Amino acid sequence: MSREKRIGMIALGVTLCLLLGAPSFAATVNVGDAIQLSFAPGHQDGFNGGAFTATTDKGFSWYSFCVEKNEYIDFSTPFPFRVYDISGNALKGGLGVSNPGTPLPSPAPGTLDPISSQTAYLYSLYATGGLALIGPAGDAAQQTALQNVFWYLENEIATLPGGTLENRYYNLATSVANNSGSYGVAVVNIAWPNGSLAQSQLVYVPEAGTLILFGTGLVGLVGYRRVRRMQ
Repeated sequence: MSREKRIGMIALGVTLCLLLGAPSFAATVNVGDAIQLSFAPGHQDGFNGGAFTATTDKGFSWYSFCVEKNEYIDFSTPFPFRVYDISGNALKGGLGVSNPGTPLPSPAPGTLDPISSQTAYLYSLYATGGLALIGPAGDAAQQTALQNVFWYLENEIATLPGGTLENRYYNLATSVANNSGSYGVAVVNIAWPNGSLAQSQLVYVPEAGTLILFGTGLVGLVGYRRVRRMQ
C-alpha cells in the first residue's frame, strides 16, 4: 500500500471516529410543533428547575434545561405547548420583565433576554458530558447546582447558593467562557395553547455537519448516547 493511501485511510478513520463519537442524535423540531415536557431522570423532588425531557407529537425527544425562574409548565395534559421560537433569547425575559404574559405572534419590545456566554459555555459542557454526568441527565445534586448557577448568571436570583458544586460551576463558567460565544447552545421558547409564552429551555446544538440550525426550526437536538450517522 502506498504512503498516500495509508495517510488517506488514517484520515478517513479519524473522521469516522469523530462522527461516531458525537454525543448527539439527529432529529427535527420545527416552530409550531406540539411539545410536552416532563422532569428528566435524576430530578430533585420539590425543585421546579433542572433538566427536562422534551418530546414532540412526532416522537422526537431530547434533554433540555430550564432558563428562567418565574416560568411554569403543565405536565398533566399531553402536548399542551407549541414550539414558538428557537434562538439565542429567552423571549419573556424572566424576572426582569414586567409583562410576562406577552401574547403571540410577537413578543413585546424589551422582552428579549439573550442568554449569557457563561451560561452557554457551562451548559455545553453539561450537555456533552464534560461535567462528569451521573446518569444521562445528571443526578439531583448536579441538576440543582447547575440550575442555581444558570439562574444567577441570568440575573434570576440575587445570591448564588454557596454549595461546593455551585461554586465550582460558577468559577468554571466565569473563568473560561468568552464574552461572545454561543458554544452551540440555543433556547427553545414554547407557548401555551392560548398564545401566551411559557417556558424557555436551553438546548445544545453542536456546530458540526451532523446537526444544522435552520431559521425556521432545529435539526438535531441534545442526546447522550452514541449513534452511527446514516448515509
